[in-house]
Amino acid sequence: MFSFSKKIITICLLLVLVLIIVVTFWIGRAHDLKKATVQAQLQVTQLNDYIDTELARFSAIPQLLTYNQLMIEFANGDQDHYSAINNYLADIQQASGASDIFVLDAQGAVTASSNWQADYTFLGSNFAFRPYFKRAFAGEKVAYFALGMRSKERGIYFSQAVYHDNKAVGVVVLKVNVSKFENDRELLNTSKGSHFYLELSDKVIAMSDMQTWRLNSFSEFDIAKRRNIKLRRAYLEHQPVYIEQSQYKSQGISHFKINKNLYVSATKPLRYFSAQMHVLVDITKVNAAQLMRLFWAFSIYVLVIIVGYSLLARFAGYKKLVYSRHSLEQKVIERTQELEKTQVALVQSAKLATIGQLSAGINHEINQPLSAINTYLASAKRLLAKQNYTALAESIAVVEGLVERVHKIVGQLKHFSKPSQTQLRPYPLAGLLNNALMIASSQLKQDNVHVEQPNLDSGLIVWVDSLKFEQVLVNLITNASQAMSGAIIRKLSFNVECFDNRVKLSILDTGSGIEQHAFGNIFEPFYSTKESKGLGLGLSISRQIIDSFNGSLSAHNRLQGGAEFIISLSGTQDKTDD
Repeated sequence: MFSFSKKIITICLLLVLVLIIVVTFWIGRAHDLKKATVQAQLQVTQLNDYIDTELARFSAIPQLLTYNQLMIEFANGDQDHYSAINNYLADIQQASGASDIFVLDAQGAVTASSNWQADYTFLGSNFAFRPYFKRAFAGEKVAYFALGMRSKERGIYFSQAVYHDNKAVGVVVLKVNVSKFENDRELLNTSKGSHFYLELSDKVIAMSDMQTWRLNSFSEFDIAKRRNIKLRRAYLEHQPVYIEQSQYKSQGISHFKINKNLYVSATKPLRYFSAQMHVLVDITKVNAAQLMRLFWAFSIYVLVIIVGYSLLARFAGYKKLVYSRHSLEQKVIERTQELEKTQVALVQSAKLATIGQLSAGINHEINQPLSAINTYLASAKRLLAKQNYTALAESIAVVEGLVERVHKIVGQLKHFSKPSQTQLRPYPLAGLLNNALMIASSQLKQDNVHVEQPNLDSGLIVWVDSLKFEQVLVNLITNASQAMSGAIIRKLSFNVECFDNRVKLSILDTGSGIEQHAFGNIFEPFYSTKESKGLGLGLSISRQIIDSFNGSLSAHNRLQGGAEFIISLSGTQDKTDD
């Protein structure tokens, strides 16, 4: 009965914990979303106030110029003030921070410009097709966004007509690059974890802190709208690209998903320009931000449970939580006996592993000659059937040699455990390599490997134990053959270099090479990169043999693909050898 009540209490406590975690998560998330929304509204207000102030300042300049008597006379055709007007426009452009200021005559031709002395001067150009000329000449006060014909830079053009005797005789135009606002935005406290963009009435983005959004759109345009954009030539030959985004509501707040990021948005129209300013505040990590709140809620809940349980246990008198001395001593004895049994089992396992490694080594070293014997016996049967006794005798002689080699391998097994008993003698390297290739020929043929026969000097001598060295060569050659099983080009080649009384033999293949993580383990016992065969002892034993020759065995990947195993041996008798 007590156990059943304890389970009920535990389940209730867990349910309360789950409820607290869920409530904490949603309340915390709602708080962060509201905070992000307020931040977006504050930032869009700051940006609008800043840009509206700047635009109001720039829009006032063309109006002031139209009241300048010198400008009126110049626009009416008085060319006596040509230099003075150009210098005047250049001074105003530098003082105001505008990009360019220029004057158009009644036909839309540029008659004066602030960049009149620059290589890219507007003088001589005709902008009659631009709406900022047509609308201003018709009497409107214009603010128009477009790409510059020459600079290709985005700009807002402010234009107003110049009147003489109540007749429009020209148009004053001021251009301000929108990149100025994108750069100045960094001076405001609106750049942390948020993005902004200014959307024109045609849904094209005029400016943004995101370069990929500029002159593109979050709306999809139909053919008619794209044709209209092309005819207006406001963006020259550029066609806005649709930026994929999705919108949904969560906890009453609109979310925008753009490139796997989530945002909340705030929008506000500009007063001096027909466009909408948008600010997006990133809320992608708002869920992850609740982890700290959940941790504290969990910690406080657990602390309350622990304190409550302690008080309840003290009040109820449940203090019998200490084991008796006899019980503890019995536990210690049982644990000690378990440790002793474990130690004995580990020692026995180590012995079995050693025996297993030895038997696996015997199998690995005699398997290749036995495979060759089997091949020659099959060949001998065919030769006997054909009564080709000469070739049959040769095959039998080879089999006899291989049988003798197996006997020698078994007889010399003790040399692997006692490297000091190895007897080094001078042998021609060419003969040893040819013997190894003969033993491995069946494997090479099976894997369809082309062997570049080594062109070795018959007088090149190495100090080795011939049988063991041939075993190493056979192991490396068959490993290379198997490594090329999946390769398109299967070529086995050899390279020999001599220096400082040392002979370096390289065995090169065109396989897939050695995986990077395997370099530190390929010469370790029982490590194998073969999925279905191999005990992982071949390379380990091979290195032990080469070390017993006072040589070295190493491996690396070739730049052109494949692996290279390098055997370095002494070409003369070592002074330490008897």
